[in-house]
Amino acid sequence: MARRSERLEAAFAREEERAQRAAAAPLLAAVGIITVWVTIENGFPLSFFYYPFMAGFALIGVAGVLLRRWNMQPWWERYARFAAGILLLITLVLLPNPYFGTVETPAMKLRWQNELYLYVLIAASVFTYSPRVVLWTGLVAAIAWTGSGLWVLTLPTTSHGIAPDLWATMTIEERRFALMDPNRVFVNGLVRNAIALLLVSGTLALFVRRSREIVLRHADAERQRDNLSRYFSANLVDELADADASLTATRRQDAAVLFADMRGFTALSAEAPPEDVIETLRQFHRRTEAAVFAHDGTLEKFIGDGVMATFGTPKRGPEDASNALRSAAALLHAVDSWNAERIARGQPRVGIGIGIHYGPVVLGDIGGEHRLEFAVVGDTVNVASRLERLTRELDALAVASDEVVAAATAEGSRPADLLPGLIDIGMRAVRGRAQPLRLWVRAAPATPRPGGP
Repeated sequence: MARRSERLEAAFAREEERAQRAAAAPLLAAVGIITVWVTIENGFPLSFFYYPFMAGFALIGVAGVLLRRWNMQPWWERYARFAAGILLLITLVLLPNPYFGTVETPAMKLRWQNELYLYVLIAASVFTYSPRVVLWTGLVAAIAWTGSGLWVLTLPTTSHGIAPDLWATMTIEERRFALMDPNRVFVNGLVRNAIALLLVSGTLALFVRRSREIVLRHADAERQRDNLSRYFSANLVDELADADASLTATRRQDAAVLFADMRGFTALSAEAPPEDVIETLRQFHRRTEAAVFAHDGTLEKFIGDGVMATFGTPKRGPEDASNALRSAAALLHAVDSWNAERIARGQPRVGIGIGIHYGPVVLGDIGGEHRLEFAVVGDTVNVASRLERLTRELDALAVASDEVVAAATAEGSRPADLLPGLIDIGMRAVRGRAQPLRLWVRAAPATPRPGGP
């Protein structure tokens, strides 16, 4: 959980960096446009007053990008950057322009609704993807703006607001005169602005937090789907991901088990370069995976140059035994095509042995405290593994038990059509079984194939 949280924070940090880089150019362009407009609106020399502030806003806007480029971005940089932007804006609002012939009173400057620009800074803080930074920005804005108003109230020339009982007795002309008083400050207006700033920042912070939770849940869901896609066919992934029942519940059910092993890999790995060895394994695993998933199988595990797959797990289907035989046929065909490619490139052929059995298996989690694995175990698994090994003795490509053939027949299939060339060889002894088993084999062709383990 801690590592997942760290990865999420790192992902949000990367997104913040991308957002800063993407916003840097538009921000500089916006500052430039505002500077031009201020110049047109005020002319010279009045506009000279605004240029240092415009430069300050531009610097604050690109500070994050520059600090990241220089690897000098402490954790508090975001908080300081937004606080600096707020203080710079309030200073611009309240500081008198020395180029004006007549100076506006500080009380008048509080009335021009320039506090609305504080909401722009709060909105910009959302791109940090940090609820704390958003709350901090709103809190600083509320405190700084209210503090500025209270400072204006302390000035000897400032007139305070009008008490409600006095306001009720005033005439229209008296009220108009009071409202037009350039030195009057209404405290209730300051309080409303502070409340609005806090409410907006709190709402946006809650939105950011909610968005992060949604991203985390989505990431978990995608991770689960990716994990499922490693083992199950694509048409089962969505169904399993949305299922209410837990896949890890221990249970017993019938399933078909298939083991496949690449022949001659030991000799090949001893002679070929390491890169060729790994690439050969990848090619074999890729073809095995395709054959299993194409027939609704579950890829249980890769075992070196071998693979174990099941059909009917984690959910039973109407053609589990039939699909196991179809998968075996598809894998044999894929290996034949692969060998044709290898021979054309001057590479040696690879052989394959497949064992298939059907019967009861136990499904559940196995492992230790730090690693769990969803596993299929039982005598059916052991028999399928031994049937795969028996392919060497019988010089067969595939050995299937009579149980899987009977189950496929009960499903309405003709096993000989599912796995062409499958023939009944009668009862045979299988290591680890007291009683012999009736077996069916797909014999190897006359073309020599690599032997060995």
